[in-house]
Order: sequence, then structure tokens, then C-alpha cells
Amino acid sequence: MSTDRYTARLRADPRYVPYLPEIEAATSVLVVGYHAAFATTPRPGTPIAAFDGIPAHHPGLAMALIRVENAGASARTDPDGNPRWETDPFGIGLPEFGWHLIPAEHTGSRWAIAAGWWAAGGRQAVLARTLTTLVPGTPTVVAVHDHDPHTGRRWQP
Repeated sequence: MSTDRYTARLRADPRYVPYLPEIEAATSVLVVGYHAAFATTPRPGTPIAAFDGIPAHHPGLAMALIRVENAGASARTDPDGNPRWETDPFGIGLPEFGWHLIPAEHTGSRWAIAAGWWAAGGRQAVLARTLTTLVPGTPTVVAVHDHDPHTGRRWQP
């Protein structure tokens, strides 16, 4: 079975283009599954709900689509472009969702979030239509969290 319908095309995040070198050779990744989390990105080793037809081993870059639900305080950008936190004084505000891709690895019997700490590395992924259909509410473009803030290196399987 072809996994082309689960691929995401990588590109430089337009906000970081002036500060980053060229995108590396890897121009696409396989999105192996999805995980919904609350308040924070899930820890390494957290199982991922794999999509149908995903092979147990993939020679290229494999990532998981992560949705993080944030309730209460929310990040906003003021008219000058500065970030600020707002809280809902009544505690009934609607939740906001953050979406990103994070490295995944096959751990014997299942796909899980790869070991390590991952931060946004200045790249975005344009998701295939299949992915935005399988996971309702997914935006077409999401951040790629493949940068290790401790070493400054990108994730490699």
C-alpha cells in the first residue's frame, strides 16, 4: 500500500527565512499517526494512533501530528506584533488548539514519539489533504518541531 497520501511537504517558515540556512535535502516526511494532548506536548515514548497502512519501518523521516489543547490563558498577538497572554476572567473561554509535527519512531510493536526534546526549528509542513480529512480541524500548514534545543541539531532517525 502506498503511503504517499500520508506525506507532508517541508518548507521554510516565512518568518525565519532571513535567519536560516537553506532547507536540507529532506523535502517531505511521512506522517505516521496522530496524538491529542492537553496543555503540553506529550512526552517521548507516548504511543501514537497510527494511520491505516503505515508500515512498521520507514527508511525516511517519520513524524506524528500532535494537537495540543490549551484552555484558560491563551497566547495572542497585539497590533504591534508582540506576543501576550490573555486570561478569560470567567473561566469559560473556548479552548485553543496548537498543531505541529514531532519526530516519531517505531518501538517494536507501535509508533511512539521519539526520544529527546523537540522545539520548532524554523520549518513548516504542508499537509496532504488526506491528513486534514482524517483528523478534523487540522490546518493545512503546521510547524515542524524537529530541533533539539540542547544540541542545536535537527532530528535524524
